Amino acid sequence: MSAVSSADQVVDELLPDELDWTDLVLRYPKSALAVAALGGFLLGRSRGPEIVDALSQFAANQVTDGVNHYLGQKVL
Repeated sequence: MSAVSSADQVVDELLPDELDWTDLVLRYPKSALAVAALGGFLLGRSRGPEIVDALSQFAANQVTDGVNHYLGQKVL
């Protein structure tokens, strides 16, 4: 699953079914960007440390998987 489809899935789960958010973003891109920026800011202020921890763990796992794949065996 790609990152784009994962993001779409998360947004689809959070918003009501009758709301076509992709159409709203296409029609009002500046407003959509402002709402996303505000939401990201508020989320970062309230859950910043947890988000950084999750992203750090994700990055570490990706590096470990890449090294193991490159070496052809599970080293890390």
